[in-house]
Amino acid sequence: DHHYEYVHHHEHDHYHEHNHHHEHDHYHEHGHHHHDDVRGLQEIIEIFENSTVSDFVKEKSIEVFQDIARAESAVHQVPIEQIHFHEVGAIDSIVDIASFFILYENLGITKVYSAPLVEGSGTIKVAHGVMPVPVPAVMQLRKGTSILIHQDFDIKTELITPTGIALLKAIHPDFTIPESLEITSVGYGFGKRDTGKFNALRGSLCQPTTHSFKEVHQLDDDIYQIDTTIDDQTPEQMGYLMDFLYEKGALDVTYFSVLAKKNRPAIHVTLLISLTQLEEFTNILFEQTSTIGFRYQKISRKVMQRTFQEVETSLGMIRLKQNTYQNISKTTLEYEDCARLAKQHQLPIGKVYQLLEKEVLL
Repeated sequence: DHHYEYVHHHEHDHYHEHNHHHEHDHYHEHGHHHHDDVRGLQEIIEIFENSTVSDFVKEKSIEVFQDIARAESAVHQVPIEQIHFHEVGAIDSIVDIASFFILYENLGITKVYSAPLVEGSGTIKVAHGVMPVPVPAVMQLRKGTSILIHQDFDIKTELITPTGIALLKAIHPDFTIPESLEITSVGYGFGKRDTGKFNALRGSLCQPTTHSFKEVHQLDDDIYQIDTTIDDQTPEQMGYLMDFLYEKGALDVTYFSVLAKKNRPAIHVTLLISLTQLEEFTNILFEQTSTIGFRYQKISRKVMQRTFQEVETSLGMIRLKQNTYQNISKTTLEYEDCARLAKQHQLPIGKVYQLLEKEVLL
């Protein structure tokens, strides 16, 4: 009895959290018996190639089956042509995998972020005998990837299947989740197995925002400050760059007009990032700007504790940003909400601030 859940709901610039469950799908070397649900890799490839789904769905679905077949071939030490798919080769399972990529494509996803996968422990009994958790095929599929797995030793069964990890590999997740994402909806896929814990896969659809709504509870931390000077890019390009840096999770971006070498007017760029983002922003700066080098340093900062409270006003819902440090407190209106209400009610944004400050701050 196999049950598949491929509920990696994501939208462009989205992330997902894994409270993972996939029951194990089994593959075997094909002998004398045969039934309709057993298919070889080439037969499955032909099903996709003869289908009417998009090229993206065909390519990604075939990629998943090829990846699984290579892993099973390595684990069982048999040629890939002798690997046959059992339940995962059934038409409904083929449709499940295709549907995953149809949904991915229809949502217009451009980036996947993932929390570390959660795996169980112990052993499980399969057609080939008793296997350790994670099962060998999962470990084989994980080779050469940056997929993070945390084991929960209170759960004595598997939570990650070859199909599940192969799907995740195919969408190339980033395990560093930026702060500048706003969640638009959340979905859950529940497993049938009783693990003794919350057994579901949670996916969040998000969109980029130039402001982080993340609550801050750590008052002291270390971050990186990056500095570079650019003298040969247009104002339009620099405006795009600032938006792009915020979308990718920069904590802060500041531009200064300076006079650079050879008396050239230039823009000095300073950005603040978390300690885990240095490599990502190194690639961004070298790809998106004309700079061929930059300076960076680790700095310490103090910040006020930041929380958000939603309140209803005469103009609509607005978030209050509440900042505290010891006995000092400050409450401000969230700009993004004021801008939205100004457009909605066709009012000057200054008037919106004036009205709402009287309603909720005085």
